Amino acid sequence: MMGQVEVATRTMPGTEAEMIDRAAFSSEDIYRQEQLAIFAKSWLFVGHESQIPNKGDFFLSRLSTDQVIVARGNDGQVRVMLNSCRHRGMAVCRYDKGNAARFTCAYHAWTFANDGSLVGVPRSSEGYGGQLDRSQWSLIQARVACFHGSIWATFDESLPAFEDYLSDAALLLRDFLSGPDGEDDGLEVIDGISKWIIPSNWKFGAENMAGDLYHEPSHFSVERLGISLSGEKGRHVWDTVDSPSRILNVAYPAGGHGGRVTLYEKEGREYHSMWGLNPSVDEYFRNAHYARNERLGDRARFYNRGGSLFPNFSYNAAGRWSVSLWVPLSAGKTEVLRWYFVPKRAPQDVKDALRSYLLRYAGPAGMVEQDDTENWAMAQTGAALASAAQHPFNYELNRGKAQWAWPVSWLGDGAFVDEGVSEHNQRIFYAKWLSMMNGQGGGRPGVEG
Repeated sequence: MMGQVEVATRTMPGTEAEMIDRAAFSSEDIYRQEQLAIFAKSWLFVGHESQIPNKGDFFLSRLSTDQVIVARGNDGQVRVMLNSCRHRGMAVCRYDKGNAARFTCAYHAWTFANDGSLVGVPRSSEGYGGQLDRSQWSLIQARVACFHGSIWATFDESLPAFEDYLSDAALLLRDFLSGPDGEDDGLEVIDGISKWIIPSNWKFGAENMAGDLYHEPSHFSVERLGISLSGEKGRHVWDTVDSPSRILNVAYPAGGHGGRVTLYEKEGREYHSMWGLNPSVDEYFRNAHYARNERLGDRARFYNRGGSLFPNFSYNAAGRWSVSLWVPLSAGKTEVLRWYFVPKRAPQDVKDALRSYLLRYAGPAGMVEQDDTENWAMAQTGAALASAAQHPFNYELNRGKAQWAWPVSWLGDGAFVDEGVSEHNQRIFYAKWLSMMNGQGGGRPGVEG
């Protein structure tokens, strides 16, 4: 383990990191320390329960750089297990997804049940004298937490329970996972996970989706073309027409989490058509809109647009339902895993329309994400420039204007909020990153104006 990390060259004491050394993105030493100081000490997203609805269902995912099997055992319990045989370490599962009662290593045929227990050992009697204690050689299992359909895991036994770890930021995740009518656990995954590799540090994607409203010029071409289903130019499907609202950057310093939120001034606002190219889809969302108003009351004014939960989970909301997992492969290389979601109770034509929109929007072929990926790849090149090593990146935009739990109390006591185009959420993200890299805990930090 390295010593104290000197990468935030100037900071807002205890709360926000304003200047970040380029080495945070380009140093392999810092990358290796991140694995121990951050990823090994965090709850990490691995998938969604809708991917494994039946006993025996499984899929492969990532827990940081480690490949894991996410499976629903014959007892119905969700487990997350290292895809590594206890005999010589070979992967015991080589299929991306499926249904299986057991997993068998192709090397020496040690066999494990879908709950991870070792159930078969060739030459058990003659080779081990019948003395091998199979209970001690099960697949290595992580702690698992299921939250409104999402699945999280960690190998750190000292971490608090997942909801305690999330604290007030649970509002962002719960709202994202709800249906358009406000029903909890209202989404399901479109079958399959998109996976691709980008030449970029994992933090560029995570910080961008935490709340970078400053990069709109990157998407001017897509905005002019128009890829939403509204029939109008643009790429989004949320409504601000005739609905006075504020754009808020909501961050939770204790955990480093942050999101982008539209807060409408009026409760019970009227529906504005956002899916005009498909009347049946528009009618579904119209009905869902009024159902959400009734179900959530004042909280229906809160419209979640997307965010990042520290360290590497990012989500798009507001009709663009998807999750990105930023898996760091090296300082300058990231594997991206992308899940796409649709409302699970929606008619099939709604799901089909959303699937087409989501694939045009995000992922390796998504017109919006292609812009972002190009940005991050070029930023990575800039982070590694030897002649610029002494010149940090600037995160000062709109600093010093945030307030605690403003303007509504149900954002939580731990919410630190500012308005408009800002790098507030990024500063919170890097303050948490620096704290963990230096072996410090999370609590609510002090604030400088």
